[in-house]
Amino acid sequence: METSLLCPPGYTPAFFCHTMYHVLLALLRTRRHCAAGGGKAYLYLAATLPDVQALAARLRQDGGAWAQVAVVEEPQLDAQNSESRFYRLRHPRRAPYFTLPDDAWVYISNDWSACGRFLQREQVLYTLCEDTVGGTLDPDQHLLTEQRAAPHPGRQRYQYWGDSPCCRAVESEDPAQCVIFPPEKLRAFSARALLHSLTETEKAAARAVFVTGPLPGDPAAFAGATLLLPRSFVLDGLMDQAAQDAMFKAVAEKYADGPLFVKTHPRDETDYAALFPGATILSRTMPSEVLNFCLPGKFKRAVTVQSWVLRGFEAAEETVFLTLEEAKGLAGV
Repeated sequence: METSLLCPPGYTPAFFCHTMYHVLLALLRTRRHCAAGGGKAYLYLAATLPDVQALAARLRQDGGAWAQVAVVEEPQLDAQNSESRFYRLRHPRRAPYFTLPDDAWVYISNDWSACGRFLQREQVLYTLCEDTVGGTLDPDQHLLTEQRAAPHPGRQRYQYWGDSPCCRAVESEDPAQCVIFPPEKLRAFSARALLHSLTETEKAAARAVFVTGPLPGDPAAFAGATLLLPRSFVLDGLMDQAAQDAMFKAVAEKYADGPLFVKTHPRDETDYAALFPGATILSRTMPSEVLNFCLPGKFKRAVTVQSWVLRGFEAAEETVFLTLEEAKGLAGV
């Protein structure tokens, strides 16, 4: 189990999070840090996160992990970033919208943001985390390539994706395979290894934050259950809502021979509680890693239609992938 501390003595870890995945990793890493003898961390949530105030409230209930949980309105932060030094000198008593504690040892996954610009404007050193598992291992990083190809890149006010002089290090799932940064800038951190080594206590902590409805606590309750993983074909213009509802009902009727759980894509606004009375409807915005690694047990079967969501999925004994035409055929639509 990874037990390395997140910062040197005298500092406090600080995480800037823009996605639910970022929040999950910050939570798990902070709990490991505390278990290894480190102190609590600062957590800064972008206001664009789904239902962010309720999320912040749930996180604050984990009093053993956080010294501070705050929500950052990035338009206001960018307004602060745009202030000239002359303006600040003329208004010395004006309280800034956002300040960072002096002892913060900063981690951020999205430095192409108002939070990233704040760190660069204030010349705060930070570590850039992977935005997704293994994100640094893809050699096709066209935005980074274009930034480096611009005339006089070092003279740009802000440099993103780990190129800023303020970026002390870039984390990678496997530094030996990462070719987009020099070896001396890379630091190894395996989110995959962390997720595969979670304790039951850590899994429960993740569920307390990301599972917002009732959930069976007995692993046996999952053993005969089917997990349906839909998505919205209505948003893609491929069918209307009535046809989609009929299709997913037909899929569930064929494959769910026990309790039914439903976890859809964050953009899908279908009312699955109305479509499947009695089913357990999981939060749309719950990170897929919670579904895959943090639930009390494994499903009997997981089913999806025309989606890559089952790629790398480990929380079911059987996985079923249907093409859209196969699923439509079950419903006769």
